[in-house]
Amino acid sequence: MSREATLKLAELALAKGAYKECLSTLESLLEGNSFQKDNDAQVAILMITALIGKGDNQRAIAISEILTKHSNHSIRQQAKQFLSILKSPSLERPSDWSVTIPKLNLDTPLTGVKAFSNTNSKPDNINPPTGPTKHLKAGFTILSLVFFLLLSIFLSGCVKFTTKIEMKGADHMTMNWDIESNSNRLLPWQEDFQSSLKKLQPRLEIETYEDGKQRVSSPVLSSRDANTLFKDTIAIAAELSDFQVPKSNLNLVEKNWLIGIEQHLNLDIDLRQLPEIPGLNLTISIKSASSKTLPKSQPIAVTLENNYIKWILQQGSMNTLSLVQWHWSQLGIGTIVIILIMILSIIIQNLRLQLGFGFPELPP
Repeated sequence: MSREATLKLAELALAKGAYKECLSTLESLLEGNSFQKDNDAQVAILMITALIGKGDNQRAIAISEILTKHSNHSIRQQAKQFLSILKSPSLERPSDWSVTIPKLNLDTPLTGVKAFSNTNSKPDNINPPTGPTKHLKAGFTILSLVFFLLLSIFLSGCVKFTTKIEMKGADHMTMNWDIESNSNRLLPWQEDFQSSLKKLQPRLEIETYEDGKQRVSSPVLSSRDANTLFKDTIAIAAELSDFQVPKSNLNLVEKNWLIGIEQHLNLDIDLRQLPEIPGLNLTISIKSASSKTLPKSQPIAVTLENNYIKWILQQGSMNTLSLVQWHWSQLGIGTIVIILIMILSIIIQNLRLQLGFGFPELPP
């Protein structure tokens, strides 16, 4: 029997719920346990579906984790979506959602009732047979699978991702990320994001909480290092979600005026290639040194909350922000004050000479 015919038999067995028969048919097609070939990967996808129907979630998870390392992008994405479904927390079923039927004891014979037969009585009406039960078609299984995959994408997008930027002084800034799951549970995406960030920058401090919240903190960085970390973080988040990496740039230009530093911060984040994901909230928060003038931003205007400039990014658009801040220099101000005192002292001394008092002298 050809490979195509065997796959057809496995799909028919899967459609009618014969999971053992489907698995035995698919295992005969496997050439190994690596699943790295495209033909084996297609077989593995069907095996995962059958294992889920059979209730063998552990084996389904093991095969899905192997497929996440496949060279085919589409197969990797399907495997990650399977993992998000299999590793999702199980919800308890409320007792009032079902009706409990009491057990009836029908084994006790009836007493005091005489059995009789009436040959003239008409037989009870018997419903005509409806024919053999038809199995579900393969299209129903595919439609159900697509529904669960879309559901997993929706749940993985229910995340609030906030980037906090604070400028500490001349070419010094810190960056923090607050990630919050709307389901109040840690998502598999968050665990992968944490491990990837740790490999990228071991100096990052990562705190994880049971209610699905994460906080990532960076040490004090230069503007160049902050720009690199900013781009790498966005790239990791996009790759884990199997999206195209958006273009981003963080540029800080400073002018030193001795008494203070004028800082120009420009942020460009291109989300035009990012698909619309319900429940995904992307926000950038910047510590404001002055609340008098708000920065210019497109397409959504910024707001000021507790000395933080809050900027919500819009999916499917080019997001830009331009901020101008002023940091006073204590050293520069001290130098100016000393110079002014010296100038004032010279002026007073010249006035004394012009009035004829002469230079101060010691008593005889």
